[in-house]
Amino acid sequence: MSDKNKAILEEANAAIAEGNNEGFLSCCTDDTEWTFVGDKTLKGKEAVRQYMAMTYIEPPKFMVSKESGLNKIQKFRMQ
Repeated sequence: MSDKNKAILEEANAAIAEGNNEGFLSCCTDDTEWTFVGDKTLKGKEAVRQYMAMTYIEPPKFMVSKESGLNKIQKFRMQ
């Protein structure tokens, strides 16, 4: 993962951790897609915005790390 991409992910994840959904969405493209494996795909910022408004009652915590040369994003729920 490039340093630029890591910085974007860290900025986006910090916004979520602060409960700043709009700050997170500002890091996304208008045609962003979130795929939940085996479930559904959200298409576009508005779909993600609606999902976040309903789901992120308590902001999740994220950590971006490099492991064995592979990109890895870990998601943690706040306690």
